[in-house]
Amino acid sequence: MSAQTPHKFTLEEIAERKKKLLNEIHAQKRAMTATTREIFAPIAPATNKADAIMRSFNTGMAIFDGVVMGVKIMRKIRAYFRNLK
Repeated sequence: MSAQTPHKFTLEEIAERKKKLLNEIHAQKRAMTATTREIFAPIAPATNKADAIMRSFNTGMAIFDGVVMGVKIMRKIRAYFRNLK
């Protein structure tokens, strides 16, 4: 049972690996930038009255849902701290 000798990297291999990794990082950065722009792009104006009403309804429901979730979380936190006493 002989111990295997570790592979020795040359400067050229290190430089090539660095170049590949930088290219991968730049590609991921471009993809993340595109995704971020898509997520935070302004919403297109409503084309008809039904779209405008549905968008308002969806926004209102999202706000309501957020408030309800916030109240539930606050109740859980308060109950947790009451039980510590």
